[in-house]
Amino acid sequence: MKFSVLQWNIWYKEDLLKVAEFIKSTKADVICLQELSIDNPDQTVKDGVRHIAEKLGYYIQKCEISIDASEMKLANAIFSKYPIKNSRNVWINKPTGSGHYDDEYRAYVEAELDIDGNTVTVGTVHMSYTNAFKPTGRKLEETKSLISAIQNNKSSFILTGDFNAKPDSEVIESISELLENAGPNSKENTWTTKPFSYDGFEANTLDWRLDYIFSTPDLVVKQIEVLKTELSDHLPILAEFELQ
Repeated sequence: MKFSVLQWNIWYKEDLLKVAEFIKSTKADVICLQELSIDNPDQTVKDGVRHIAEKLGYYIQKCEISIDASEMKLANAIFSKYPIKNSRNVWINKPTGSGHYDDEYRAYVEAELDIDGNTVTVGTVHMSYTNAFKPTGRKLEETKSLISAIQNNKSSFILTGDFNAKPDSEVIESISELLENAGPNSKENTWTTKPFSYDGFEANTLDWRLDYIFSTPDLVVKQIEVLKTELSDHLPILAEFELQ
């Protein structure tokens, strides 16, 4: 039994109408997205989560995330053409008042899918940004919270996300102790396609790998690739799995 999974941080500034069309064109069975926006004044679509779900006709599990005092919310979501049997959200980071990028709400989202009578669990996450992607104590605590949330998923499990971490970081190495990196090669970068500047760190070329798909060994990766698109500052990853 084969099925496909798309991982993508769609960038809350990107045109959601174009994003939805691109996602539909991939024909992925399961789609994991970060930075969906709700009540974004710069978007013609009021609820990005609902719009994509309706465009695809898929089941959905989401977690809405408040941003300071803004009326706009961001969301992580899993869209599935297969029924969702169970689901849960886990906060892996909460603000304490420091005001840094690593002082925001961060959520792990999980959906247990019924794929032709087989149970496959899919989780997705958007981890905190740290300056120049250098791990901080706070980020490592967030990593521990994520590992605690997923450690009981021993089989038929897929974890995707924008981890805001380099392949050789302690964050990715810690997750790799539990799950297999589904690929592609770590030299295939996913960020950034648009200029970025924050607190003295600047990037404007595709020199960073921040997005990943992990899985348990019983799920065989038949094909995986980084897709090309001008939409978003991240490139999506599309994987095909086979359940043994």
